[in-house]
Amino acid sequence: MTGSVSIQVPSYGYTYTFSGVISIQHEFTLKILTEAESASGTDYVNGARNKPDKIILTVAETDVGKLSGWADRMLQSMESIKQTRTLCNVVTSAKTYSSMLLSEFVATEDESSQCGWKGTLTFVQYVPPPTQEKTDDNASTAVHTGSTGMVKTLSVTTLEGLLARAGIS
Repeated sequence: MTGSVSIQVPSYGYTYTFSGVISIQHEFTLKILTEAESASGTDYVNGARNKPDKIILTVAETDVGKLSGWADRMLQSMESIKQTRTLCNVVTSAKTYSSMLLSEFVATEDESSQCGWKGTLTFVQYVPPPTQEKTDDNASTAVHTGSTGMVKTLSVTTLEGLLARAGIS
């Protein structure tokens, strides 16, 4: 068994600690952008963007040394965290991850885990989508500023004359 891992769920006000941690896989990945993708944006350097952090835990949960039904309650709790898409903090001996979502949860009950279960939990960092603010002043999309300072009133005669000179009748 390796170090301990706990799952803090601030919205529940509770921390879950596993009976045994078999392995902890930390994933820190860059997405290499194509030329078209790297033409805009500010969260990348030299054509690469950080992908959300990922941590994969292989754990064993058992009733041994705990209250009867502990492993079943842990199984139900992890399923609930995934189903409700609740943000968690994952605390390992190497790093604390915040804003994590339990994206995949596989639990196995077999002969080697008769008093509990073993399973794999995959947590992925939640990164909110970027806001849709217009920042390009050269964009072709018109933006209403609310100002009428440059609006001029034209008479029908003047407007007809302008349209005629433009070849529009």
